[in-house]
Amino acid sequence: MRTYTLPRAVAERFLVWGAASIIPLLPRRAVLLAARASGWLAFHLLRRYRDRALANLDLVFGDALRPERKREIAGDAFRSFSLVVLDLFWFSRRSARRLARWVAFDRSFLPYFETSPLIAVPAHFGNWEVLGLATALREHPSAVVAASTGSPAVDVVLARMRRATGQTVLPKNGAVRHLLRTLLDGGRVGVLIDQNVEPARGGVFVDFFGRPVPVSPIADVLARRVGAPVLPIFCRLRPDGSYLAYGGRVIEPDRADEGPNAITRECLAVLEAEIAGSPGSWNWMYKRWKFIPPGDDRERYPYYARVVDSAGGGAEGDSEE
Repeated sequence: MRTYTLPRAVAERFLVWGAASIIPLLPRRAVLLAARASGWLAFHLLRRYRDRALANLDLVFGDALRPERKREIAGDAFRSFSLVVLDLFWFSRRSARRLARWVAFDRSFLPYFETSPLIAVPAHFGNWEVLGLATALREHPSAVVAASTGSPAVDVVLARMRRATGQTVLPKNGAVRHLLRTLLDGGRVGVLIDQNVEPARGGVFVDFFGRPVPVSPIADVLARRVGAPVLPIFCRLRPDGSYLAYGGRVIEPDRADEGPNAITRECLAVLEAEIAGSPGSWNWMYKRWKFIPPGDDRERYPYYARVVDSAGGGAEGDSEE
């Protein structure tokens, strides 16, 4: 766990306040340039995250890509993540005008607007934060679950910006009950599919790029309980600095009858295809293959992976960072 001190809390609050005050005043071009610069710096200075990204790329692509291409993709991922952070601040000012100008919706996104209740499944691909802001602005907000960043100052600001256009932001504790109530009331919920959930906390192992990863089965559970369809959704950056929001194929709730986690497997398959088509848009810096199922071959996993213990949790001393 992070040890929090008063100087650290004050410093983080000052930095967040400064970002919230300055970034929204910048022109779009300056934000894009700042994302490229900060992403470049992060790639070269944050060795731990760079090594993790390259290890993940080795796992997925192996010898199919040259090392130079993998480094290029990793650099793109750093820049993409930098823009996610900067844009959350930038779109907090003149939100309606900027979102209307810089976010377009493809026809494949229509099921989101035309269907309720609906379980939307975004991922850490492209700009998931802008996606939530833009859909809520069109009077189709969703209830989403947000994990803590570990910084109270950052959490407060992020929650305020996420709610700015009408999203409902739920803490992880008790989130399932709120999501279920939203769906029963005919609303929409958003559930990220590419985060680790330890088996001891309800996660289930599902293959992702040929390796099992522990994910939340919540999309399956909610679809089965409510009878709501599931729609993977994405928001990709375009060359001019705008975004295109689009949807994957609609997954009907009866897919849950095909067996445990059928919907989760389908969502991950859709995400795999998106990542293969635009690899630099995904967050490769995350410990996606963090947990190894008991009995699996350790050599099939990245250096940071740990075998799940007998209780279904990670190895002692393990952390997400």
